[in-house]
Amino acid sequence: MAPWRAYVPRRAGVLLALAGWFASPASAAADVEDARSAAPASCVAEQFALRSYVMALQSGDVTSGARDPARIAKALTPLCQQAIDSGRWPGLANELLAHVSDDEAVKRAICAIAPPEALSAIAKWETADEDTRASYDLPCAVALFRHRPTDFARVVVPRLGGSGGCAFPSLAARLGEAVGPDERIRLLPTLDFATRTRAEGRDRLYQILCQHPAARTQAVCQAPAVLERTWAHEARVRRAAPWIAFHVGLAVLFALAACLLRYLRGKEWRPSAMSVVATAASAAALAWIVYAVVTAVHAWTTTWDRLC
Repeated sequence: MAPWRAYVPRRAGVLLALAGWFASPASAAADVEDARSAAPASCVAEQFALRSYVMALQSGDVTSGARDPARIAKALTPLCQQAIDSGRWPGLANELLAHVSDDEAVKRAICAIAPPEALSAIAKWETADEDTRASYDLPCAVALFRHRPTDFARVVVPRLGGSGGCAFPSLAARLGEAVGPDERIRLLPTLDFATRTRAEGRDRLYQILCQHPAARTQAVCQAPAVLERTWAHEARVRRAAPWIAFHVGLAVLFALAACLLRYLRGKEWRPSAMSVVATAASAAALAWIVYAVVTAVHAWTTTWDRLC
């Protein structure tokens, strides 16, 4: 058995947490009581740390380490997270939501914890414009993905595919990296959309979503892992081909016109005039052919293998 002295720092920390909790402002008394009675006893110290985080945000203490958005989620043990998920710690969500205002750091923290009491608010935050939700978009999307599939399908899914091509957003790939391998199977329709629309970023999405054995049995994951290189080359051909065909076609028409002119009018001209006209027409046709070839080569070399 460990010496009694080993338990002194731990007990002192808990007592300090309790003292700080009881000394907190009276305005949050109802939420504090709710959280203390609902949460497991082992979460009291963590609750104090989370409350310190909220108070630092409220006081504007930008130098405090408590303002680190990652701290609030990292402070939670699996037991306390289980208490949050089962609704036995409603005071935590109430305390945070009471001070959320327009502070993206608090919103990001709430989404990282994803308490049931805050899911409706999270769904509303995800309807904001792109610039507003940029700092908390990913954790809030993950929260809805795991706990509110209906809201996820309504609010987030329309943004995963964008309009295809160069407009394909990175949220789908970042979301796939943020969730577990077994959860990524639910994102396979996004990969299917990216493949059908030849979207930029499809290969990265394939690497992320097709790692799980169950995912590899799906048709979309049985396609080649690398397709963007082929698509980019085909796009290059489509962009360069019209210019190449245009200039080569003009060169051929110019040559045919010179030949027809000599054939149809050559008998009416005197030998000396015929010689001058034939020489000029041949030289002009040859010059135009050279120009057309050079222009066609330039059109090809200046076009890169890219999707857009």
